[in-house]
Amino acid sequence: MNIRLCIVCTALTALFALLLMLAPSPGVAQAALSSTVKIGKGDSPKVVVATLKMLGSDKPLGDFKLLVLYKSGDDKNHNLTGLTDAQGQLRIEINEMPKELRVFAYGDFMIPEGWSNIPISTLKFEGEEPWALQVRPLKRVKIQGAIRIDGTERKAERANVAFAPLDVAQDGSFSLFDEPRSTLTDDDGNYEIELPTGYYQVWSYWADRSTDDWTGFIKVEEKAGIFEDKVINLTLTKGPMIEGRVIDGRTGEGVAASINLYTNQYLRQLRNFTSDGEFPDEEGPNGEEIIWPVGTFKFQAWMIDPNDFTVVIRPAGNEQVMRVIDGLKLSDVVGKKLEWDLYSKDMRTVDVKVVTHEKDVPVNNLDMNLLPRQLDVPQHLQQSYTASGYTGDDGVVRYMGLATGRYEVYGARGSVFLGEITVTKEALQQQTVKFEIPFAFGKVKLGEDVCKHMEVFVWITNKAGQSFGPYPSDAFKDNPTLREKGTVFVPLLSRGSTFRLKFCAMEDGKEFGENDWVRYTDFPLATEDLVITVDDEKCWDVDLTLKKNADFIPKDQPKDD
Repeated sequence: MNIRLCIVCTALTALFALLLMLAPSPGVAQAALSSTVKIGKGDSPKVVVATLKMLGSDKPLGDFKLLVLYKSGDDKNHNLTGLTDAQGQLRIEINEMPKELRVFAYGDFMIPEGWSNIPISTLKFEGEEPWALQVRPLKRVKIQGAIRIDGTERKAERANVAFAPLDVAQDGSFSLFDEPRSTLTDDDGNYEIELPTGYYQVWSYWADRSTDDWTGFIKVEEKAGIFEDKVINLTLTKGPMIEGRVIDGRTGEGVAASINLYTNQYLRQLRNFTSDGEFPDEEGPNGEEIIWPVGTFKFQAWMIDPNDFTVVIRPAGNEQVMRVIDGLKLSDVVGKKLEWDLYSKDMRTVDVKVVTHEKDVPVNNLDMNLLPRQLDVPQHLQQSYTASGYTGDDGVVRYMGLATGRYEVYGARGSVFLGEITVTKEALQQQTVKFEIPFAFGKVKLGEDVCKHMEVFVWITNKAGQSFGPYPSDAFKDNPTLREKGTVFVPLLSRGSTFRLKFCAMEDGKEFGENDWVRYTDFPLATEDLVITVDDEKCWDVDLTLKKNADFIPKDQPKDD
């Protein structure tokens, strides 16, 4: 007995000693957390009083530890820790105005984005500014339910059920902040899923695969608060037909087009098309093929929220023009013969011109891509405004229907960044971007005049000493404006390589066709070689004169292979 008691005493003594070692000494112990945190030093602070509640509850949370993170004017990040008082409040005193101010929760809790970010630049600070904070626990709850089809006893087997997490802002609006958690129903239309607590947009859709056209059914619940185990049953309704015509607003004629419907980036119905007037659109009662007038459409709308969706229309094969119609409800369009137009005067027109960074030479036949960077539209619609086209002889691509905001511009199959443009609210506007490439540019004379009909032959020697060519091309890049001025333009798109250029023409500079030449030896006139080693994205001036081609071989003479 005594031996056992000694063993217990020894163990307790060792544990007590260990606790003393782990506990901070009085000299290094941290001060108790306060319900006031201070940013900077001063005697007259601007004050934000944040009140914390649990998401889905009106009860303030006292004695709750919060992290305040702010970015100072020198772009450095700082953090402070505070504790809410008995009324669930944390007082933030601001003596030096930060660029950003956010509040986070510790441990197994999260403050949604719409509450965490305090917009200090918009606060008036006429007194103490109140700010509501809502925190949600990162625990998981079980949701189960049944999916039924309206008007029938049929079971919705393998229906998709989705829960999209919502960030609820202080004004009550909400937006998706993460991809949906999804599951499928069993053969009886029942489902079960585990989720973190929070607010969700919930939807379920199902297609009747026993029909030829796969009739679709859907139900969307805009906002569901899920903070404990819960049963959510949904009854799906049949998506209605919408029909009408897409027309050219300039002529009133039908336009073959694509029509995409969006509720968010996950709930959308893509690849709906109007008639092109060529291929059959339906089958008649006797099996005959029926072709609708160009631009006509009729399809079932069901993979969207019936009370909130956006229509995006583009002409077939054209990525320069789009019409976006947002804020629609099915009640706005069902039972009507719709008429949606393209190319109309109310569509914003933006001309984007590409010129070289030196000489401002218009670059024609260049593919140009606009990629949205920050637009004044909901996040899920940003990519709908991606646009592309080819520059004309004036170096311009005309876009119609762009949203206001910033776009990045790329060319040469997306490999060259041309710059950034900002689209404003103006109905008609012009933007210019620079193509920073090395190129040769100038005049080639024939006597006293410039020559307007020439071919340029290019030999290339790369950094490794390998030689290629000659490569023939039109000396004016098939640009009639440059040809009329007699100004040659030769891109030199291999930095570090050495280019040898030879400009060739027919007698008297006359026009020639493809059958008149094959190689530079077919031309009776040629310039001296112009040799350029490309060491930068700059312009090399061309000032040459056509003379008799020493390598010319008449057509009726044999050529050496």
